[in-house]
Amino acid sequence: MPLISSDPPASLRIDAGIAHVALARAENRNALTVEMLTSVSAQLDAAVQAGARAVVLSGEGPAFCAGLDLREEDPDRLRRSIELLLAVMRQILTLPVPVVARLDGPARAGGLGLVTAADFAIARTDVDFSFTEVRLGLAPAAISVCVLPRLRSRDATRLFLTAERIDAQRAAQIGLIDEAVDASDMDSRVDATLAALRVAHPQGMAATKPLITAGIVREIDANGADLVATSFTLFTSPAAREAIAAARRR
Repeated sequence: MPLISSDPPASLRIDAGIAHVALARAENRNALTVEMLTSVSAQLDAAVQAGARAVVLSGEGPAFCAGLDLREEDPDRLRRSIELLLAVMRQILTLPVPVVARLDGPARAGGLGLVTAADFAIARTDVDFSFTEVRLGLAPAAISVCVLPRLRSRDATRLFLTAERIDAQRAAQIGLIDEAVDASDMDSRVDATLAALRVAHPQGMAATKPLITAGIVREIDANGADLVATSFTLFTSPAAREAIAAARRR
């Protein structure tokens, strides 16, 4: 019998040793609020405590994640949401079990921080991605620590400075995700990845992940506060507030 825990705005289901953590605020495209990020963090902890062998991170509804909630206007909550985003990215990187991002909908801006922190990312071919920050007077500062190691410099330059929307096949080609698969093949490809992970010994898994992620974790620990400050300063600037308000009116 699967273990199911529902704690909106993120949910947890554990089935056959695999934890399924879902962003569960489809009505606002799973935007990253203080409550959402706090819940995701708690569910990741619960998954490890329950002995899960891997975590599948997904989003309910039409989107995986729209990024930080642009409707947030309280400065303290805004700063806290940026801090929590960086903390959840670090948590994913240091989790002793692998995290597979399952992308059945688009990811934007801060949502791509979660995608690139994950050990694996599998997307449907009809899903697209964009770093939308530059259009709003912002910069992908906090998430850059996870995004940049995945991309070639030229690809990062183009995506960050143009906010260009790319499809899943292109995202796979440049390393933003691992695979782009047809919707009909999504379950089988995720299951194949999980089957490969199940053969790994938990001790070997826990010892191996830091070999891959230690450099990014050190970067977060060294420069995370500055990245949060940069993001917060931009978000609260008059230029960004005006651009965000205009975007919401469209």
